[in-house]
Order: sequence, then C-alpha cells, then structure tokens
Amino acid sequence: MMRQALLLGDTVAPYHPVGGVMKVLQRVYDGVFDITLEEDYGNLTLDRLKSYDMVISYIDNWGVKGSRKAVAALVSYVADGGNLLALHNGMVMTRDCHEFALLLGARFLGHPSQVLIDYSRTDVDHPISERFEDFKTTEESYQFDFDDFTEKQVLVQSRYAKSSVPAVWCHRYGWGKVVCVVPGHQVESFRGPVRKILYKAGLWFIDRI
Repeated sequence: MMRQALLLGDTVAPYHPVGGVMKVLQRVYDGVFDITLEEDYGNLTLDRLKSYDMVISYIDNWGVKGSRKAVAALVSYVADGGNLLALHNGMVMTRDCHEFALLLGARFLGHPSQVLIDYSRTDVDHPISERFEDFKTTEESYQFDFDDFTEKQVLVQSRYAKSSVPAVWCHRYGWGKVVCVVPGHQVESFRGPVRKILYKAGLWFIDRI
C-alpha cells in the first residue's frame, strides 16, 4: 500500500523553485510514497496534516506565505506522531520562527557563496546513513546555531575551509520523527548518496528499517 507524503514548496520562488526537486523526490520515493504538492502552506491545519505519513519542507517563500497557524499545525503534527523531512531551504524559516527552530533542533544563521564541500558519514550507527558513500559537490554551506535540548544524531558532516558542520541529522520530537538534510540547493545536489539518505529517511519514518 502506497503511503502519502505532502511536499511544501513554491513553483515560483526567489531562490529554490520546487518543480525540479519534486520530480527528483517522485523518483526517490517511487513505489513507497505518493507525493502531493502544497503551495498554500500558510493555511495548513493539523487535520489536513494528519492524513499524511510524511511532510517534506522545501519552503522558499515563508516570509510572504507562512503563518503562525501553519507553525502550530506542523509542530503539533510531529509531536502527535507525524514525520517531518526538512530539506535545504525548508529549514531557513528557523531564523525567524522560534517554534520551528525547536522542532528542527537548530536555527539557520546564513551561508556563504557556493563552495566545494566534502560530505562524510559520522561514527553514529543509524539505518539512514548505513553504507553512505562520501562525496564532494558544490553547494551552499548552511550555518546553524544548534540547541542543547534536542538529542540529535548527526549522521553526515560537511567540511570545507577547515570547518566541519552537521549536514544530516535526525531526532525524535514527542511521538514523531524529524530528519534534516542540508544539501539540496539545486537538482544537481541530489546525487546518489543524497538520494539514498532521503529514501532511507522515508523508510525510517514508516518503520520499514
């Protein structure tokens, strides 16, 4: 039986249009999740979200379309047993939204220009990152302020210019699960290792791994 996923994003966006990424995600989750795109994410309700097994945040225009009602719905959805995959720009709203920062366990600070980044698996033993293959790609290196309250498991690190920061992490929030994946600025970012992380995150959400 196919599971249901809700993708939050913008077809017309300042920096990260969702169209190409949606096609990638449809291929990644083929046979596992049916994906529905929602651009009117400012009007999300908990009742609507409860009908989905996974919510994917690739929001690029939160400052215009977001709302506190949507934040409350997303936080309540995860706390009550829902699953949230926050992908690249889908984490940027944590800069201005305290509740969303607590949900993801980090606050977005900014990023330098695109640079060549090394991605490598950490020593954490987790099914999402099992057999992850280290790789390099040109990406935006997002910077975060991480809280001390969430028991995060950092699965992949990014390294450039002698700095090392988390690139993929996961944790439980209430009865639900959260996975954050930083690479994803453009379709080319979704190389084999990243696709495997996304696929396994989806399986982890529905207890298939």
